[in-house]
This record gives sequence, C-alpha cells and structure tokens, in this order.
Amino acid sequence: MTDHPPSYDALMASSDASILIARAEVARAAGDLDTMRATLVEAFRAARSADDNEAMAEAALALPSSLGFGVHPGQVPAYLHEAYLSATDQRTRARLLVGLTRAWTYGGEAARAADFAAEAQDLAALVDDPAISADALDAALLTCWGPDDFAERIRLAARLEEVSGHLADPELRMTAHLWRLTTAWECLDVLAVQRQLRALDLLAEETGSARVTFFALSRRAMHAQVVGDLVAATELRDRLGLIAAGLAEADVPAVLHSLDAELARQQGDRPRLAAEAEEFAAFALAEGIPSILGQAAVYRLDAGEPELAGLLVDQLPDLSTVPHDVDTLLILTTAGYVAAGTGRLDLAAEALALLEPYAGRSVLNAGAVSFHWVVDDVLARLAAALDLESAPGWSRSAQAAYRRLGASWWSTRLGEDLGTGGPVPVPAPGADEVHLSFDGEVWSIGRRGATFVLPDLRGLHHLRHLLERPGVEVAAVDLADAAGGHPGTGVRASDLGAVLDEAAKRAYRRRLGEIDAEIDEADAWSDPARLERATVERQAILDELSAAVGLAGRDRRVGGTAERARMAVRKTITAAIARIERHDPAVARLLRDTVRTGTWCRFDPDPGRPVDWVLDVPPR
Repeated sequence: MTDHPPSYDALMASSDASILIARAEVARAAGDLDTMRATLVEAFRAARSADDNEAMAEAALALPSSLGFGVHPGQVPAYLHEAYLSATDQRTRARLLVGLTRAWTYGGEAARAADFAAEAQDLAALVDDPAISADALDAALLTCWGPDDFAERIRLAARLEEVSGHLADPELRMTAHLWRLTTAWECLDVLAVQRQLRALDLLAEETGSARVTFFALSRRAMHAQVVGDLVAATELRDRLGLIAAGLAEADVPAVLHSLDAELARQQGDRPRLAAEAEEFAAFALAEGIPSILGQAAVYRLDAGEPELAGLLVDQLPDLSTVPHDVDTLLILTTAGYVAAGTGRLDLAAEALALLEPYAGRSVLNAGAVSFHWVVDDVLARLAAALDLESAPGWSRSAQAAYRRLGASWWSTRLGEDLGTGGPVPVPAPGADEVHLSFDGEVWSIGRRGATFVLPDLRGLHHLRHLLERPGVEVAAVDLADAAGGHPGTGVRASDLGAVLDEAAKRAYRRRLGEIDAEIDEADAWSDPARLERATVERQAILDELSAAVGLAGRDRRVGGTAERARMAVRKTITAAIARIERHDPAVARLLRDTVRTGTWCRFDPDPGRPVDWVLDVPPR
C-alpha cells in the first residue's frame, strides 16, 4: 500500500466532506431530515479532520434547517460555534452567528441567542452585504419575540422589509413578509395583514417555489379560519398536504396539526379535536414544550374533557417563572382559559394579573400559523370566573377586536360561554372624547371629566401634529420643524459627510483581520493576557465601526438631518407617552397602538376604539 503525503490525505478528506454535504442535500430533497442531519454531522467531522474550515462552515450552516421549532437543538450549536471559531472570513463568521442564533431560538432558548444576534448585526454592518444584513436582522427578530419587545420587533421588521425588498433571494423576502404579517396580526392591523398575505401570494407565483407556496398557503388558511371561511380553509389545508409530501421542512407536521386542530375546534368536531389534543400532549411531554402542552389542554377542554384538560394544565410551570419570549402569551392565555373553565381560581387569579398588561394584543403560536384569541377574551373569562366587575369591560373590548378582524366564531363563542346566549353586546361605535390640547403654558390631557395637566413637552407637540392629520405620513424632519420653534427642536443641520472615510474603514478592516489572527494564535499558544488585549481592541474597533456604519453598510452622516430628526422625534414621543401613562394607561396604550415613528411618522386611527380628539383649547 502506498503512503500518500499529508496534503493528499487532506485533499481526500476534503473531498469526502464535500461528497457528504451533497448527499445530505439529496436526503433533504427526499424529505429525510434525520438522514440529512446525520450526514451533515459526518461531513462536519470529515472537514474538521482535513482542517477544511470552509467545508466545516458549510456543513454547520445547513444543520439548523433540520430542527423543529421548540425541539432541543442537541449538538447543532456546538458544531456552529466550532465552525465560527475556525472561520477567518467575516461573511462566513456573520452567517455562522446567525445560525447560532437560530439554533438556540428554535431550541427554545432565545436568551442564549441574544449575544450572537448582536454580534451578527455588527459584522453585517462591517462587511457591507445586504443579504447578510437581512439574515442578521432576522436573527435579531428571533431574540426579541417576547411580548415586551413589541416596539423593537416592529422596528426591526420594517428594516428587514426595507433591506430584503431589493434582494433577489426569495427566502429573505419571504422572511421579511412573514415578520411583517406576524406583527400586523399582533396589533390587529387588518389592512397590513391583507397586504402581507398578498405579498406572499405574489412571491409564490413569481418564484414557483414549493417552500414559499407552502408558507403563503398556510397563512392564507389561517386567515380563512379567522374570518370563518371554513370551506376555503379546508381546501387550502388539502393543498398544503399535497405540497408537504414533497417538502423537506422540519415544521411541516406542526403546521398541519395546528391547522387541523383549529378546524376541528371551529367545526365542533369533538372526536377529531380530542385526537389532536392527544398528539399535541404527546409531543409536548416528549420534548418539554409548555406552549404546546397548554394548547393540548385547551383542546381537551373544548373536546368536552375538562378532567384531562386540568391534568395537563397542572403540569405547566409556575406562571410567574415563564420566560418572556415567543411563547409567553400563548402559555399564559392557555393556562388562564383552562383555569377559568375548570374552576382553578388560584391559577385564574395569577393568570389575570400577568395578562392584564397585554390587553389589546392577539395571541398566535410561533410563526403565526394559528390564531387563538385576543388577550381580552381570556381576561373576560378569568374575571367572570373570579366574579369580578371588570368582566363586562373585557368582554366589550374583546368583541370590538373580533368585530375588527371579522372573527365571528370567537365573538359568538365568547358570548355563549359567558352566559349571554350569543355575542356580548357591543355599544354602537360612539367616539370617546379625549383631550390633548395646549394653552401656551401647560397641556390638558385625558378623557372628558378626567383630564390631567402636563408641562410643555416637545413630544406632545409632535403627537398633536400627527393627530391633526390622520392617515397622513409626515417626514420626521418636517414633524420636528412643525414644533414651531419649540426649544431644542432644531434638527435642521447640514450634512457634514460620513463619520469615517473609506481609507479609515479600510484600515479598520485590515486591522480586524490582523487581530483575528492574533486571537487565534494567542488561543493556540494559551496566552490569556495577549488574548484579552486583542479581544478588547477588536471590540473597540467593532464599536467604532458600528457607530459609523448603518444598515447594509451605509455610512452614517455627521449631522445627517433625516437621521437626527428620526431619533429626536422617536425619543420625544416615547417620553411624552410615558408621562401620559403615569396618569392614564389606556390613553397611552391607544397612542402607542396608533402612532408610528421612524423616518416617516403616521397616525392611523383604530376603528375598534373610535376617539374624538380635542386638540384645541375650548373657548372660555
């Protein structure tokens, strides 16, 4: 037998890794995700033996697509992290950071993903690659999917749509539309829901992609369920089943089961709903996923099995310990719904207290595959179970939300379950009178008969200007100027050029490459002092570049008028609403829900909460 030189052996090992990666792709195309994952692990190890960093990265980057949402990621994050430490190309490192974010988030541990998402955004800004910027924004969105991150989620989703809109990659464009669709459902923005559904339809038609078509049809099916078109929902579900047969997607079974369970629930098919509940519970207990266990409990209750529903909800974690992530509202509302329906009053009281801050939101499962209810619906049930006077008020607000969505099944069911024999009566849409007026010295704010006074705040001038122009987009720079010379408003400033010129950015990037080499060498030589110095310098350079380079590598401008106006207006409006909230949380919530800030600002009245804004001081 001939001994080959090491370089030949390395080449053969590298070829083996490439062949294995190709085999994994064949397995994926055949829908065999278990074989795909095992083959990618084998390819990763072969590439590691050959010191082939590129093949290691390629194998590692393909692994997250084999993960189902909520399922423990196993060794996948370890492979991604090892590939990240070995990679020298900054684009590859950024992509691996995105992969790490997805692996941990899909595995139900979003908190561990946050640092990776932040670093991915830093590198994306550095390498000036819009596709990587879009990937990094998607990663950032995954880590701020909790109910308290809604404003940031709106902002990031808008930025992602802006970046991906000029990219040919249908996957990135689809991701942007799905995020915008999810946030639209969350805040009950019916027009935005329709717009994003149409965008997904067009993308599926233009690309002919089976995967894009699956996502577009599944979201159409969910919408059909919400508006009560069960014939269309059933037809779409059947089409999805045909597409799914040839689609290698880890979450396909979860999507189909979610649609099936909600169809059975609305159709009153108790045996089929009980069967779905059993499937949900078995998966939830095997994988340790509280949100799916909560859904199983709801389906048991609605299938006429309250004892089994109670046994399942009793296995949920203490509600006060539930992390604030993508599943928070789903866990809290499913627990509350079953607690109200089975007489668990202590649990009902705890759920009520935890849910009240999120009134006005809709509740979806991960990825917005199914719509469950609005938070106010569950609050009404909990208040009724606890014999609280607030029950009718929560019922009315839930009914207003359902009327806005066209969700007649939920509306009727809520009324029946609360003993009214039908939908809870909703008053004719009469407008509340709310004051936000300035007399030259102080502001008068609040409902008629319950107004309060605030000192002169710049953000209140901005709010009044928007409220005077419903549905009209106003540039932030014009909004700032419209404050009428209010002290500190001046954002009209000349553009003094980029924070860093091209030569400085090239020098920084060259130095980053040198530092990465120093870090690798210090790590290999076990020199912690040198490693720490290099790491600190690297972070300092990244911080400097992050301050100088914006989205997709665009230069930040010194004194840039639009950017300074955007930041100033957003800050002052946020501060003004926070001051209002101390006196009247409902008015503050209404303003947060209807006023949008950014480079362009807009006030969109909520038809479900009509308001007659009094913006001028009444004559004396």
